[in-house]
Amino acid sequence: MSKTPDGGADDLETWASRMAAITPESGLHAHGSFTERSIASLLRMVREQLNLEVVFVGEFVEDNRLFRHISSKTIDAIIKPGQGHPRIESICQRIVDGRMPCIIPNVTPVRIANGLPEYYHGMGAHVGVPVRFSDGSLYGVLCGFSFEPRDDLDERDVKRLEMAAKAAARLLAQAEGRE
Repeated sequence: MSKTPDGGADDLETWASRMAAITPESGLHAHGSFTERSIASLLRMVREQLNLEVVFVGEFVEDNRLFRHISSKTIDAIIKPGQGHPRIESICQRIVDGRMPCIIPNVTPVRIANGLPEYYHGMGAHVGVPVRFSDGSLYGVLCGFSFEPRDDLDERDVKRLEMAAKAAARLLAQAEGRE
């Protein structure tokens, strides 16, 4: 994450202006390729600014969380679009329903204490927020993780993720013809 001279994070106005450039609202209609490029740019910006290994948008479909859009530091991401897991087993569902905080600095002790599945083994930090359409309906989540624990993630990072989740929701709603 870039820092200001006093050691604080970039201000939220700068963050918001970067997102506005990615998700223009000046009457543009989202189509598959525009939506995909826009969400990819948004996720890449979030991943780089928060210095995470992977950032994704997951859709809740029935009892599953499906990975729909992914930005990874490596070419061969450990998760792929279309893959998924049962919602009930996911940190994402626990964040949405309030059983876990948006920021988990070290997933290992949380995984052990909560009996989370083995696929969380090796994860360091996790941060996530719900993705909701303007009518309040839940699409899924915008989450990111690193392979190392991270004590530097804070509420400003959650605010950034929430702004990005709103932008992603607008793009997804436009693509689905909701807006």
